[in-house]
Formats: sequence, structure tokens, C-alpha cells
Amino acid sequence: TTTTTTTTTTTTTTTTTTTTTTTTTETTTTTAILSSQCYNYTTIDEESRNTNKPGGSECDQATFAPGPRWVRFTGVGGTEIPTKAVGPNRCGTMATGWYSGAMPTVVDTTSSGSVCFDWDSNSCQWKNDINVTNCDSYYVYELRPSPGCSMRYCTTNTPTAKVSKGVTSISDYIKNLFKKLIS
Repeated sequence: TTTTTTTTTTTTTTTTTTTTTTTTTETTTTTAILSSQCYNYTTIDEESRNTNKPGGSECDQATFAPGPRWVRFTGVGGTEIPTKAVGPNRCGTMATGWYSGAMPTVVDTTSSGSVCFDWDSNSCQWKNDINVTNCDSYYVYELRPSPGCSMRYCTTNTPTAKVSKGVTSISDYIKNLFKKLIS
């Protein structure tokens, strides 16, 4: 007798090809590194400080005590202290404060000047010495208490032109810092 065994083997081969496309986009953002006062300040948003608002009896003697303090003005009241006398009896006070000095036009620089308080036909009856720093898109002011009551720092929405961008990179920042250190 003869026995025959038949074995059938079927092999199935499946080939899967996967193609993965990866797109990498590298973005470099240059951020100016600014003086600490450009990040550490008190924000004041008071509409009544605006030069178009009527007078009153508001006083900045206690507001900035013991002082000095870095301040950024924001909102509809205005973002800057005016650079020209506005006359008395405005900004919610009697003796109106305005900045008499050169504004810093280069980013991350500070200028010194005075805030004059306008009263009784004398546009600079009293004054406080202050510092102003250009923080690129805004200014911060180092303010002290007003010399007396019914005296207040006014604000305006009319921006002072910022002429130069100044610091645009880490290397510019280091150069500016080095200049400050040796001067």
C-alpha cells in the first residue's frame, strides 16, 4: 500500500509603506531686555486725571507716599504726563502737574526732569524732580508725593513721539549696559 500526503503551504506577504513628512519651522523672536522699572511698576488707570476733565480737590500727596515709586499710566485717562502746561483747575485737581524736561527717545534710557504744578497764573508754582524711562511702547515715571494738596499729576492721550527703537538684541543690551557702567 502506498500513502500519499500532500501539504500545501500558502504564504501571503503584505508590504506596508508609510511615508511621514515632518515640517519644522523655526521662529526667532528678538525681545528687548529692558530696565527693571519697565516690568516692576504700579499701574494707574484714572480717567479723572485726563487734561480734559474739570478741576476738583484730588491730591497726590498720599497716593505716592512715601515715594518715590515707578508708575505707568494706562486707560482712557491717558498714558503720559503732558509735556506742556495745561492750566489750573483740570485733571480733578486745582494745581495741575505737567512734565518739564526732555522725554527719553531711545528705548531703555531714562531722563531726569521736573513735574511743575500750575497754579495762580504761575505754570511752575511748585515742582517735583522725577525720572522718566522709555520702555519702548510706553513710559514709566518715578514719582514722588505732590508738594501739597489739591496738586495732582495729570495725564493725556497725546503720545510723545518715540524716535528710536534702541535695544533690539541681547548684544545691543550688553553694549548699552556696558556704556552705562563705564559712564
